[in-house]
Amino acid sequence: MKANMLDYTREEISQLADDRLEAEWQQYMAFSNQRQRLREDVQRMLRKKSAQHQVKAADIPELGMTTTKMGTREILLAKVAGKIYAIDNACGHSGYPLHKGKLDGYVVTCRWHDAQFDVRSGAVLAVGREMKPINRYRVVQSDDATLRIGEEL
Repeated sequence: MKANMLDYTREEISQLADDRLEAEWQQYMAFSNQRQRLREDVQRMLRKKSAQHQVKAADIPELGMTTTKMGTREILLAKVAGKIYAIDNACGHSGYPLHKGKLDGYVVTCRWHDAQFDVRSGAVLAVGREMKPINRYRVVQSDDATLRIGEEL
């Protein structure tokens, strides 16, 4: 095993025995999950420790965003059509800061995972990265009870 699965070339991966490849994958996934949890914890701590500052309405340009604090919570302030809206500044997916994303009308988009929220209500408008649909197949059971994969549905 290499110290990091990312050190393998495609050719080396294709040559690994199935059990070795599975072991490498499990190790990589454990590392990846730990790294993601750490990233989320760091983001939350950064927002919790962020400085509290006073914000004036005039400080926020039209279709602009900034943050303020309410206790230990970081709050996103967004100005749309002259009105200022306040929602949590943490994306519901992994807690990343929404103010670093993009504001398009009443919709703020997380720059990390593309999740979208309505600044008027905090409602989730899109859960994030667009997924391609996966194929579905007919399952056929033979006379001897073995299963066979049929045509795509």
